Amino acid sequence: MSYVCATCGEAHEGLPDLGFLAPDTYLEVPEAERDARTTLTEDLCTVRADDGDHYFIRGLLQLPVHGETEPFGLGVWVSQSKANFERYAAEEEMSPTFGWLGNHLPHHEETTFLLRTRVHFRAGGLRPTIELEPTSHPLAVEQRCGISLERAWAIVHRYSPN
Repeated sequence: MSYVCATCGEAHEGLPDLGFLAPDTYLEVPEAERDARTTLTEDLCTVRADDGDHYFIRGLLQLPVHGETEPFGLGVWVSQSKANFERYAAEEEMSPTFGWLGNHLPHHEETTFLLRTRVHFRAGGLRPTIELEPTSHPLAVEQRCGISLERAWAIVHRYSPN
């Protein structure tokens, strides 16, 4: 099956990864206040809020797909401590760290926002992989047990009509 890439506009074969442009905490800041209270790049985000500063990095949450060799990837945001955020931004070598999932994934009825995660950093400029705490949450179960190819395509089509 093919799809048209929202980034390059080209047709590609196979299952695409999906990505969230920002953490929900960033999106909650009124647009008129974002320049003063936030920073956002493709991989890093900070938000100044009443309860303090929040730090996020973008990573890849992978879901195994039954019968496929490649997992289905979701580019999500996870919180980090200020120290870990700064180490990551400085491209230091890092051991896995704790983080909270910073996105509500609308294809799940039960909220995914603030699920507990483990961030695994990778060399070579690759985004870190995100491992959910092994709970009974449907997304955590999908990450552990995998999903059907039909489920993966249903998720893709929910976000992109192409």
